[in-house]
Amino acid sequence: MDAENLESNENSKKKYAKAYDKILKENLIETIKPFFKQLFQIDVENTEMEYILPALQKTLETEADFIAKIKHKNPTDDFILHVEFQTQDHLTMQLRMNFYQAFIRTLHNISIRQYVIYLGKGKSKMITFIKDKDLDFRYTIINFEDIDIDEFINSDVPEVVILGILANYKGQTSQKIVDMIVEKILKTNVSLEKKQKCIKQLEVLSKLRNLQETIKQKINKMAFVYDLKTDIRYLEGVEEGIDKGIEIGVDKGVEKTIIASVLNGYKQQMDISIIANILNITEEKVIEIINQQTKK
Repeated sequence: MDAENLESNENSKKKYAKAYDKILKENLIETIKPFFKQLFQIDVENTEMEYILPALQKTLETEADFIAKIKHKNPTDDFILHVEFQTQDHLTMQLRMNFYQAFIRTLHNISIRQYVIYLGKGKSKMITFIKDKDLDFRYTIINFEDIDIDEFINSDVPEVVILGILANYKGQTSQKIVDMIVEKILKTNVSLEKKQKCIKQLEVLSKLRNLQETIKQKINKMAFVYDLKTDIRYLEGVEEGIDKGIEIGVDKGVEKTIIASVLNGYKQQMDISIIANILNITEEKVIEIINQQTKK
């Protein structure tokens, strides 16, 4: 590989690393909560969590991903939970985690539990300890691919559901997993805008499992291309409503968008139930639109 291609490849890795980091930090609270008991052995029902801003960047070049104080009824049981996410093995992660611990302990001076959640493929090979004459330090690695896919698919939180793309598929094909995740996102009781956002985040995360093309093919078969805020038919309806001084135009714009979206999904041979979930309308309404429009 020549220098130019090597530089391009490195820039691409940095771009996606930033994208992964952005998704994790945007969804951090929602994605961490379901795993407290399973991964960190924290009794969430009898403890209180106080988030601590990861302000280590004032001293360090890097910023901690997640730090929180776990409070108990008995204050002597309190401790700091520190979690880092890694998409690739870090050759000196043990040194980095030890440095974090020293800094956190200086600020809070209580017990610290440290975890690295490895999002890469397979098992991490990072060293998890430092053993010297006067130092015995260790942290815990959790390989995300060891977690059962059902932990995510069974969630009603779309930010949690999308993490299933990184979990243990339990022998199922990647195509089946993609279908399950996308369809579950569409069934969650959230806005269309949030569903769209999670689908886009899923596409970014899928690169960690080399499934971007599979995700893109799935997206191309869906009616997500229709955005009520930018669709030309909706905008025409708004303008019409403004001209008349009434809201009928807006209603017509939305109606035209829904009809166009239903027909687009129908042409792509999407299931009636999926079209209905995407557009937040009933299956009966989808069938009615298809019957009306195809008879014209």
